[in-house]
Amino acid sequence: MRDVRATNGGGLRVLLVEDHAESAASIARLLTLFGYDVRVEYDGPAAIRLASSFAPEAALIDLTLPSMDGCVVAERLRALPETRHALLIAMTGWTTDDHAQRARAAGFDLHLVKPLSVETLVGALTVHA
Repeated sequence: MRDVRATNGGGLRVLLVEDHAESAASIARLLTLFGYDVRVEYDGPAAIRLASSFAPEAALIDLTLPSMDGCVVAERLRALPETRHALLIAMTGWTTDDHAQRARAAGFDLHLVKPLSVETLVGALTVHA
């Protein structure tokens, strides 16, 4: 695995959508340390509103969110001109092929299973962004 300490996010704009506040804070701090410009939202509707003005180049989206499923969030982000071509990464505890296929059908580029290692998270943003 690549040495993620050498990774520089280069200011890549990342929208993090995670309803668990502690997890969101940890991931946001980590990504900020690696040079990413991170904004956090805790539910789908707020994430979609923010995406219009923030225009993230990548979005990390928990699939199990309050008020709006993460797949619906991905579909709506794909419909926005500001995020149509963004890298969309599903973060989930769902491990079946059915869940991965559902995520792909919703517009996700990657389906990552929690818990996520630093290498997996930063590697996905580095390789695919």
